[in-house]
Amino acid sequence: MRSAELPRLIAALKGPMNAFVRDSRVRISLVVSHSGQVLAQHGFTSSYEVMNVASLAAATHASSRALAEVTHSGAWRHLYRAGKEKQLFLAPLATPVAPLILVAIFDHDSSLGLVQMFFQRLADDVTVLPELQEAPAATDPLNFERDLEAGLDRIFLPEPDGGG
Repeated sequence: MRSAELPRLIAALKGPMNAFVRDSRVRISLVVSHSGQVLAQHGFTSSYEVMNVASLAAATHASSRALAEVTHSGAWRHLYRAGKEKQLFLAPLATPVAPLILVAIFDHDSSLGLVQMFFQRLADDVTVLPELQEAPAATDPLNFERDLEAGLDRIFLPEPDGGG
C-alpha cells in the first residue's frame, strides 16, 4: 500500500482492531500487509520489535500459502503455537483487494477459542471496510522501503488525546 493511502486505512482499522483486542483479551496484536507493512498494532513497546514480527508474519504467511499449494491442502485458516506463558495466533485476513495478516499474542486471560471467535468478527469487519474495496496503486521497488517505514511511523505516532 502506498504511503498516501495509509492514513485512511490505518484510521479505518483502528476501530475493528481495538474491538478485537478488547473482546478477545489478547495482549499484543498486529495487522500487516502480505509484504510486511504495518497497518495496525496494539501492545508493542518498540518499533524494532514490531518490524521483526511484521517481517516474520509476512514470511510465515507466504511460506504457509506456498506449502498449502504444493501439498494441495487448500488455504490455511490459521497457525497456532502454545508456549508456557504465551500463545501465538497468526491468521490471514482476506479482503477484496489484498491479503492482510493478523498476529495475536495472548496469555492465560484468553483462550484459542475466544481468539478464533473474535478473529472471525474482525475478519468480517475488515472485509467490508470501504478503504479495502479498491485495489491500491502498485508500489515500485524504489518506494517500497519508504512505504514500509511510513506505515510504521504512522502506527507509532502519539494519539491526539494522549492515548495509545
